[in-house]
Amino acid sequence: MRRVNENCAVRPGEIVIEVLKSFEQEASRFSPVVLFVPGLVMVALGLIVWLAGVRLRRLVLALAGAAAGGLAGWLVHGQNPAVAGLAAGGGAVFGAILPRLSTTVFLAAFGVVVVFVITARTYLVEGHKPASGAPNVRRGEEKLTVPESLAAVRVLAFDVVGRTKAAAGDLEPANLAVIAAVGLVLLVLGLFLARLAGALVCSVLGTALIFVGLMVLLMFKGSAPIAFVQKQGTLYGLVLLGMATFGTLEQLVMCPSPQRGRKAKSAGRRPGPEEAEHDWRSR
Repeated sequence: MRRVNENCAVRPGEIVIEVLKSFEQEASRFSPVVLFVPGLVMVALGLIVWLAGVRLRRLVLALAGAAAGGLAGWLVHGQNPAVAGLAAGGGAVFGAILPRLSTTVFLAAFGVVVVFVITARTYLVEGHKPASGAPNVRRGEEKLTVPESLAAVRVLAFDVVGRTKAAAGDLEPANLAVIAAVGLVLLVLGLFLARLAGALVCSVLGTALIFVGLMVLLMFKGSAPIAFVQKQGTLYGLVLLGMATFGTLEQLVMCPSPQRGRKAKSAGRRPGPEEAEHDWRSR
């Protein structure tokens, strides 16, 4: 276990993209279960959420809330399973009971993440690399077991979170103000344009699941998707933007709102005997 942590540990001078590329190299030694099964599940769920998430809005928001709450509880409270479980349960209940409010929160969170990545790009992607380069990952060794693979994933998560916090701390006050303004504007738009916000959140979430799932599956096949995406970042950004836009428009057109669906059902319902008799007498 100590060897896994040494291989995945990152020197203080490295940036987030180097952490991910180092993990990408180490992933070739992971247990297939750790990569193949989650990647396949993410792609399958992503396709459903991307094209029909609005129809399953409460379920989608409950799952997303559980995942976000559990991950936040796990990272913030020192890997405490009890706290992570309570946070996941609270997130699931929040998403299922208050879909409109949770949709607004997710929309604002997505916007904040996108603006943060753009404004902190220098610290996340284009920072100064250490003179010694990436950590020496010993490839060609024996495959890791499932617990060792999960330990390496946990190390990666904490490395990314730590360096993301450091990048946020290095931002200028003007950038922080822009991020806060974007989050506030999206909160207001989500409250007043609930249908558009729901379709947009489902489309963005589905697109992200598909993208991450495909990346994980490519790592399982021994490819280097992170390094390739880094070289073609603009192209992939446009592709993801196009996917999110298409998914939003498709769900707005093909998935009617619940109120419209109930009105259509009530309009198409045949009148009962009492209603027909009352209608005949009122002529």
